[in-house]
Amino acid sequence: MRTATAPAITALTTTALAALALTACDGAAIGAETECAQPAALSIVVAAHANAAPGLPAEVACMVRKTIEAGKPISIIREDGSPSVIQAPRVYTIGAASKDNDINNAKITVSRTISGIEAAADGDNTLAALELAGRLTTDTPDATIALIGPGLSDQAPLDLTVPSLASADPKEVTAQLKNLKALPALTGRTVHWYGLGDHHGAQPALTGSQRQNYQDIYTSALTEAGATAVFHPGPASAVTKTRAAGSHTVRPVPAAEQGVVDPKAAGGTRVYSNASSLGFTPDSTTFRNPAAAATTGKELAAWLTENPGGRITVTGTTASAGTPETRATLSTARAQAVCDQAITAGADPSRCTATGAGNTFPGFVPDVLPDGNLDPAAAETNRTVIITLTH
Repeated sequence: MRTATAPAITALTTTALAALALTACDGAAIGAETECAQPAALSIVVAAHANAAPGLPAEVACMVRKTIEAGKPISIIREDGSPSVIQAPRVYTIGAASKDNDINNAKITVSRTISGIEAAADGDNTLAALELAGRLTTDTPDATIALIGPGLSDQAPLDLTVPSLASADPKEVTAQLKNLKALPALTGRTVHWYGLGDHHGAQPALTGSQRQNYQDIYTSALTEAGATAVFHPGPASAVTKTRAAGSHTVRPVPAAEQGVVDPKAAGGTRVYSNASSLGFTPDSTTFRNPAAAATTGKELAAWLTENPGGRITVTGTTASAGTPETRATLSTARAQAVCDQAITAGADPSRCTATGAGNTFPGFVPDVLPDGNLDPAAAETNRTVIITLTH
């Protein structure tokens, strides 16, 4: 559901962090020559916890400069477990006789405000921060929102600390958010995102496919919310110092497991999640990470070489989407795709058997909600590849 937290206008406390970060932030803001579009209004969302990097990206510094020069409003939002407004929409006064000095001072004020933001609540709620940004730009539906942060939310309704969301179907996640009325109102806005998936503080590095899937989830959700999403590659800024979180904590999002074949597992069974090296893109037999799948195929072929009497059985499983027939077809095809990786690496085709169990297998987790929609997290848990090595 849409967050019930009302926008809280909080007073900015200038801290030592602001003074330390002033050079890094203001340098880019004052002298930015980067090209950017002219925002009709600008709302800046800044992740304020130790898992986010401080600093103003050059493109955002350009947006700040152009917005100030054009006399358009700028607002600033702190993103933590309970996002709040640090600066309500404000138009900086620029005098004709002191234009350059007034613009320079306004940019310094914005930079100091951003660099001085600290967490006021545990956690990270990205959707609530975006909801606030949408409210602050109600009068300017074509406004620009610049989000500076990793977007690794640890709170419902989009809790990315749930491991299965590392590879969940973006369409299913968006459908659940829409059903919960949790999508922010962003019709007409353009969201520029910097630093998605960045790891700082206690946050471990994410796999490439995991980071991409989170971007796909946010792209799907923002599009459904009426916004245009633009993701900027690389870290949010060149500043590597982490933010001061004080006593406030955020739960790290676990890195997706990239499983390998254990040659000692002969006679045993291993389940590969959809976030592993044998994960597939939604509704397809295309591997999320072809290179990782090929490596696993080589490991399977090597095991067969080392065990001349050995056999491999690959079983595909699915969530409850579709019909029994389509589930059986897809799960069998995915299992065969795994065998094909081993065959490509030199395995005898007769020694790798592919079967499809659909959503009928031991360990199946109920994944249909009372309203008939799929639970994205549970559904993703059921999309697996099971490998059994036998002599």
